[in-house]
Amino acid sequence: YFIERKRQDSIKLKEKNIITTAINNLSSEERTSHNEWQEATNRCKELEKQWKNIGRLNTKFNKLAWQKLRDSLNIFYKSKNTFYKQKKKNNQQTLDNKLTICKKAENLQNCTNWQATTKELIRLQEEWKNSGFSPARQSNKLWKRFKIACDTFFDSRKAFYKENEKEKEALLKELKELKSSSDSK
Repeated sequence: YFIERKRQDSIKLKEKNIITTAINNLSSEERTSHNEWQEATNRCKELEKQWKNIGRLNTKFNKLAWQKLRDSLNIFYKSKNTFYKQKKKNNQQTLDNKLTICKKAENLQNCTNWQATTKELIRLQEEWKNSGFSPARQSNKLWKRFKIACDTFFDSRKAFYKENEKEKEALLKELKELKSSSDSK
């Protein structure tokens, strides 16, 4: 009986070690997105459930097996935690960059140096576009501020040039009405 029990425990221990190794392999893979981490977490939970379904071992081996499992899970979840902390830090940096861009645009919205300000606002729009992703919930307010600042400037510029165009047309009309004199001077 005891020899058979030891043999079964040995088989169970090997199976548990294989599962622990699989969890370690999950920990060592590089993941760059939330969805990848969700899939890995689901796989890890599956493996843990399989590990538990194998059953108990004798006291000595059971303690060792549990310790290996806990260590593997701790490494996995520590990696996951590190990823999300870094992601949060990157999101905050992106939001800070967008806030800076927004403030620059707001400072330029009432400028009348049309050419230089147009170039600068177009550069800021490109900078915004390349600043990276941040959660919509947080960046929508900044986007609205930025868009209002840009729209304010470009609407003012358009109105100025439209008024300027009317003045030029009036001047041309006035010139057409002038009659040339016989005196060339």
